[in-house]
Amino acid sequence: MIAFMSDWGLNSYYVGIAKSVMYTISPSCVVLDLIHTVTPFNVGEAAHIVERVFEDLPKESILLCVVDPGVGTDRKAIMLKVNDRYCVGPDNGTFTRVLDSDFTCRIIENPKYMYKYPPSNTFHGRDVFAAAAAYLDKGVPFEEFGRELKDVVKLNFDLPLISKGKIETEVAFVDGFGNVETIIKERDLKNAGIGDVFEVNGMKTFLAEKYAQVQNALVAHFDSSGYLEISLNQGNASNFLNVISGDRIVVKRI
Repeated sequence: MIAFMSDWGLNSYYVGIAKSVMYTISPSCVVLDLIHTVTPFNVGEAAHIVERVFEDLPKESILLCVVDPGVGTDRKAIMLKVNDRYCVGPDNGTFTRVLDSDFTCRIIENPKYMYKYPPSNTFHGRDVFAAAAAYLDKGVPFEEFGRELKDVVKLNFDLPLISKGKIETEVAFVDGFGNVETIIKERDLKNAGIGDVFEVNGMKTFLAEKYAQVQNALVAHFDSSGYLEISLNQGNASNFLNVISGDRIVVKRI
């Protein structure tokens, strides 16, 4: 299976053409559209989403992620084997947060496994990445795509800044409901001495297990990936707090 994510949006033909290339190369492949509304050019946001979806993908599946503001430059195109799954995309840090474990990497450079060669200067998603994912799905050995790469680009993510009664961090991303996703773990709240009621950017927030437990106020819970999510029951927490991906937020004990 190829799990496909990008920042291409839903109002252009790019996703459809890339999928057409995959089906042309590997007609029996299964392509799962994960998300195509990553904030344009936001590699850090993509990296957070990659982390949250990766372990839930079937073993031996391929995560194709195209968030590529450096397309056409000298940045490398890469294919990674991370434990029992694969990643395909640009070498720009997209896969940073799943590279804590052992991995091997190949540069995608063999023209035999590109859709068009030389590839378009602006559409590597079609000519390089979609094609490579499809050929890998079809059974082409990992080693056939190019030379081994030892040093891949990794982004530097700040850990939550924890002090007595206070945690400072940044918004990892905002989902389609306006939920504000963070990288705060349950242990971080405990280490800061923050209980079940606290402030987020000065707004009172209640820690709960379900959205419906809190009405007309911000509700926080630990999501399925174990990170603190700030929500507004049947509302938009991002708009309420006036924050977007990358903005700083402060969680403070009351």
